[in-house]
Amino acid sequence: MKFYNGLIVVLLMSAHIIVARLDVLDNDPQKVEVLTILEMRFCYISFVRIDGKKYIIKQKKSNCLRKLVGVVRDAIMAHYAENFIKAHQVDIIPAGRAFPGKLRTDWPATIHTIAPGRMIKDQDSRYNSMNIKQADVGFRRDMLPWMVKDPVLVKIVAFDTFLCNHDRHRGNLFYDSKTDSFCAIDMDSAFKHNLCALACQNFTAMLSNKKLQLSNKELNALIEYKGHLQFLIENYRPEDTLAMYDYFVQKAGFVEGSDLYLEKFALEMEHNRQTIVQSYQDAKRLVKIVGQLIEKVQKGLR
Repeated sequence: MKFYNGLIVVLLMSAHIIVARLDVLDNDPQKVEVLTILEMRFCYISFVRIDGKKYIIKQKKSNCLRKLVGVVRDAIMAHYAENFIKAHQVDIIPAGRAFPGKLRTDWPATIHTIAPGRMIKDQDSRYNSMNIKQADVGFRRDMLPWMVKDPVLVKIVAFDTFLCNHDRHRGNLFYDSKTDSFCAIDMDSAFKHNLCALACQNFTAMLSNKKLQLSNKELNALIEYKGHLQFLIENYRPEDTLAMYDYFVQKAGFVEGSDLYLEKFALEMEHNRQTIVQSYQDAKRLVKIVGQLIEKVQKGLR
C-alpha cells in the first residue's frame, strides 16, 4: 500500500486498478470529536472533527433499508469522480465497526470530506434553475443550454451518462462562487438505469429530427461531451469497475453468510453489475450516434 495525499492507496492486483481510502479511519476513535448529528429524511448526517479537519459521516435510517447498498455506489462513484471531475472523497466504514458519529454499528456508513462551496439549490446564482438530471429518461436536448455555461458541466453530464448516475440535482452539486467551481457529491444512485442506452434512443431521435437546430456553442458542447465519453470508455473498463464494485461490497459487509446478505440486496447488486457491463457497450454505441449528429449539424452550418 502507498500513501498519497492523505489517502491510503490499495492496489487491486487482479484488475490493475487503485482504490483510495481515507486514512483517518485508522485514527483512535477516542480522538474523534462528534460536532453535531442531523436527522434527514433518509439518513443521519454526523459532522465530526478528526485531526483538526471536519468530515461528514452518513448512514441510512431504519426506514430506508432498501437504500443501504448505496454506500457501495457512493464510494466507487466518488473515487471515479475524483479522477475526472472535482468531487469530495468518500470511504466506507464497514458494518460491525463502531465509529463516533456512526449510529448503527451493524450497518455500514460512509465518511466524506467536506465539499467546497454550497449546494446550488441554496444559492442565488445563474444556476438556480439548472436541470441536468438524467433521471430515467437519459440525455435531453434541453440540457445543452446549461452545458454551454461552463465546460465542467459538460464533463459532469458525460460522467453521469457513462456511469449511469441518474440523480444529479441541485442538492448534490456544490458551487463555489469565489472560485467559480463545482464539486459533485452524493452519487449513491448510480447503476440503476442504463443511461447510455437511453441516451442512444434520445440522440437517435435528435438525429432523425429534420427541424433540429443547435447553436455553435451547443455544437461545441456536444463535441466536448463526445470526447469525454470516449475518454471514459478508454480509461474506465467494465472489468475494473466490477472489481472496484466488489471490493467495496466486501468492505461494506454485504458478504454471503452475513446478516446483511439479504436476497433483495443480492438482486440489487447483481442488477448494478449487469448495468455496469451493458452500459459500457451502449456507451461505445452512443459515441458513434453523437458523432453522426455532430456531422449532420456541421454540414447544416456550412
